[in-house]
This record gives sequence, structure tokens and C-alpha cells, in this order.
Amino acid sequence: MSLIEDLLKKEIIDKNKATSLEYETTVSGKKEEEVILEKGLVSEAVLFEMKSKSLNIPLQKSASEEILLKILELIPRESAQYYQMAPLGREDKFLQVGMVYPEDLKAQEALKFLARQQKFDFKVFLITPTVLNNILKQYRTLKKEVTRALEELEVELKTGETVRPELQRAEFER
Repeated sequence: MSLIEDLLKKEIIDKNKATSLEYETTVSGKKEEEVILEKGLVSEAVLFEMKSKSLNIPLQKSASEEILLKILELIPRESAQYYQMAPLGREDKFLQVGMVYPEDLKAQEALKFLARQQKFDFKVFLITPTVLNNILKQYRTLKKEVTRALEELEVELKTGETVRPELQRAEFER
């Protein structure tokens, strides 16, 4: 059952609105979720809770404040953004992967390819666009930190001095 049909069944929208939404989805090439959210018919939380039940995939309502770099590296930022999926963390030997559109066959294939390439098993969770955007911000933050650390290392190697002596002292005092 589509999300539009689900909204109709729950009497959140009427038949005319459902027809209008289906037409707009077809004409615009946008996904149902995008059109429904643009129209403000239901909140993102409600819509993705419905989608979670419909697909029988657990909904991850938030992402960890900080995902480890080695976990983020398993799915490159470009792939995460293009396929609307991102690593959430590890549980046992499985990588938890959040997907906005787990029903997207291209995203499924990309995830399977990455899993073979990086040699990991995965469990899929549904995430909202907001959760995905929060994770994508973590990629940017980590990139800035790595760039800064590399620049400091480069200066240190050129001058033979530690750029941040307070860290060196702290290590020595331990």
C-alpha cells in the first residue's frame, strides 16, 4: 500500500486530495514522501512511522550524537547523500544502516556493493530526511577536523616543532 493510500485509509485526506497527490507525484517525478511533506499534510515523524509499519522496517528516530569516523568511512559521504543512506553504528558484527528510501532498488544495490567491497554485514533501519541531514553534517565536521590535523602535522614536520605544545605537555604528564 502506498503512503497516499494509507493517508486516505486513515481519513487524513479525502479521495480528491489523494488523486491530486498521486498526479503531482507522477508529474513532478518526486517521491510520495516529498510531496506529502511539502504539502504539510502530516509531520515527518508521523509519515515515517506510517512508512515504517508499511515496509515492516524499524524506524530509527534519531542518530547518535557522534558516529565514529571508522564507521562513517564505510559509506562515503557522496554515496550517503546520493542514495539517502548512512551508517548509524555497529551492533554485534552488523553495521546499522539508516535509509530514507529502503525500497529504492538502486540504493539497495549500492548498499550491497559497499558491503561486499568493505566486507561488512548490515541491518537496515528507516530514517527520516532530518536524521540523514544530521548525519551528513557529521561527515563535514569530521572532514574539517581531519583537514586541520593534517595541516598541523604538515607544519610540525616542516618546522620540527609541535604546533600544540599543550597537548604534548599533557601527554608527558600522564
